[in-house]
Amino acid sequence: MENTEELDIDIDDIGTILKSSRLKSKKSMEEISSELCIRKIYLTALEEGDYETLPPIPYGVGYVRTYARYLGLNPERAVKLYKNASQTEEQENKQEEIEKAEINKISGKHIVIGIIALMAIYAAWSFYANMGTAPATLPQEDKNINIEEQVLEEKENMKEQTPEGIEKSETISQTTEITATEISETVEQTPIPEEQLVAEEKVENNKVVVEFTGESWVELKDKKKVYFQGVYHEGDKKEIDYIGNLFLSVGRPENVKVYIKGTEKNILAKKRKMNIPLDSLD
Repeated sequence: MENTEELDIDIDDIGTILKSSRLKSKKSMEEISSELCIRKIYLTALEEGDYETLPPIPYGVGYVRTYARYLGLNPERAVKLYKNASQTEEQENKQEEIEKAEINKISGKHIVIGIIALMAIYAAWSFYANMGTAPATLPQEDKNINIEEQVLEEKENMKEQTPEGIEKSETISQTTEITATEISETVEQTPIPEEQLVAEEKVENNKVVVEFTGESWVELKDKKKVYFQGVYHEGDKKEIDYIGNLFLSVGRPENVKVYIKGTEKNILAKKRKMNIPLDSLD
């Protein structure tokens, strides 16, 4: 074991200090993990500076203090170095999120302006189109009315002249009613296409679902609330109703599948593990 003066050297990388001290102690990672009851994945993450794999700072601080004390190092100095490193990375992630939010805000304004412009163009086009077609439409309507009046007069004449005309008129009326009934029943019996049913089902599936194919630490939150957090295993499944501005943090993204509104999203493409904006996933 090293004494507590080990952290007074010029090295500010807590991961390098922990790894160097462990190697000098000739202890294996498996032995230390068993003795401290800290998973090997977290001890390795501390030594390699992989702060995305580690849980949030309150948990990470406990791991650093315990590990440093075990190796004979100054635990408070180790915690200070860890906080400085992890907070620097968190600030960089927040700055990236702010920049993306600004870009989305500007894009939203452009979309609204474009919609308003299209509506104005459509309104102008409709006005001038109606002005141009109204005079030509009126004579056609008068013509249709005249034709209907002639047909009605001919039917009346047929009824007055012979009983046969009355029977024909009643037959035509009955045939018309039967045909309308058959058409109505056909429309009601027509099955809804399967594609339409699938589309409706997807609209109703307004969920964020996280499935686990292996062990991984996961946290899902927005800027006000943490919806779930912890270590999950193969076969586990978590889901919440979909809302905007959600952020996902994962320890092992290869063991996690994310579905938004029934569609699987690729979290590996982001090349990051902490504070992944769900709305930006493809």
